Amino acid sequence: MSPNAKSGRVIVTYGRSLMALTAAHSLGKRGIEVIGCDDVGMTVMHFSKYVEKCFIHAPYQDELEQYLDDMERFIRKYKPADDRPYILMPMFRDAKILSEHRARFDSLITLAVPDIDAINQVNTKDVFATTCERLGLSIPNTIQSKDFAKIEALKDDLQFPLLIKAIDDVGGRGIHKARNFQELQEHYNKSVNHYGNPPLIQEIIEGRDYCVSTLCNNGEVVAHMAYKNLYQYPRDSGAGIMRETIDDAPFMEDTRALLGALNWHGIAQIDFRWSGNEADPAYLIEVNPRFWAGLFHSVESGVDFPWLLYQLAAFGKISEESHVRIGAKTKVPGLWTVSALQDIIDSETHFDELKEVWRKTWSANKDETWRNKFSNLGNALKSSIDAKDISEKIKAMREMGKGAKSEFESEDDPFTGLGFLFVASSLIRHGELPPELKK
Repeated sequence: MSPNAKSGRVIVTYGRSLMALTAAHSLGKRGIEVIGCDDVGMTVMHFSKYVEKCFIHAPYQDELEQYLDDMERFIRKYKPADDRPYILMPMFRDAKILSEHRARFDSLITLAVPDIDAINQVNTKDVFATTCERLGLSIPNTIQSKDFAKIEALKDDLQFPLLIKAIDDVGGRGIHKARNFQELQEHYNKSVNHYGNPPLIQEIIEGRDYCVSTLCNNGEVVAHMAYKNLYQYPRDSGAGIMRETIDDAPFMEDTRALLGALNWHGIAQIDFRWSGNEADPAYLIEVNPRFWAGLFHSVESGVDFPWLLYQLAAFGKISEESHVRIGAKTKVPGLWTVSALQDIIDSETHFDELKEVWRKTWSANKDETWRNKFSNLGNALKSSIDAKDISEKIKAMREMGKGAKSEFESEDDPFTGLGFLFVASSLIRHGELPPELKK
């Protein structure tokens, strides 16, 4: 499809992200003109042959009015001369900003974002909890209060451990576990001081996290799939860096009930917590009114959300049914290996035992030679680490990774592998993953 065939033109935001690259591949391979943008230069979209142009705008976090002026200027600049579809497709947290200012752009371009009234009923976490309670949906037992004295009055009834959650942060940041009332009070006060508003207090649901990705047409779910994270980075609370597609049936009743009640229009990703037991409910945890870190995985599983969203925005409906590939796997190279190896190390090394051996080795007999001390320590390591078992686990890890498509592999767009440099540089400079990889 060529531009002359009215293939459409799409501005994709947050060009530094792997989500934006996935969207560029999805649309560009179908002949859609893709223009990227970000508040920094030389993003991953610069390396893709499926991106026609890129532009830089002001950061909306710090210069909102200038950001809106920049977006309007470039939207006018790249507006097609004919009547082909012209879509603005936000990739990350800018979706809410653009939805709030939809009236400014409606006459210039079609915004592929949910309505702000619907977004405001699920974002932030405290509002989402209230909405779910109103609709009678399953969420963890939740306490919300701006007055800690009211929480203290419930002290004798609280069942620890509990989670303290900042209401508007991503990727596990702002979430802490309190094992007793003292820790609860400490984390509560720190959260208020850091974020300026009180956190949620929630019960801990046993089980694992599941991600349900959807596209809705005026409240009707028209495309959906679900996946679980096989490995995360950081291991305990980070983003999924190896994923597997699962049957989404356990989550769809509440998903449809929530999005239908909100007359949701556009994409949404919903986090659930579930034990895996069919007799237990799946608990809604959070809604992201935007694209998600596992977008590449969703597309590789058979549900091409950027393309479907383009169709919905351009023509008011989608023209094809998606066929989900249950069991599909994808990975972020390098990071999933680190996470898997960390699992092995943590499960096989008896740190308490080693600490005691270390103490005895270096303090019990000060006259013992260094050679004997290291020999004793080596023997302790041998008894604490089962090398054969580790070898078997590494083989199992490698087997699990077979067939998992890498997020940086693209035979027909080879230079996008340079996008991994952005992930690596974020880890080096900030000690953490880019924000979009945290959810």
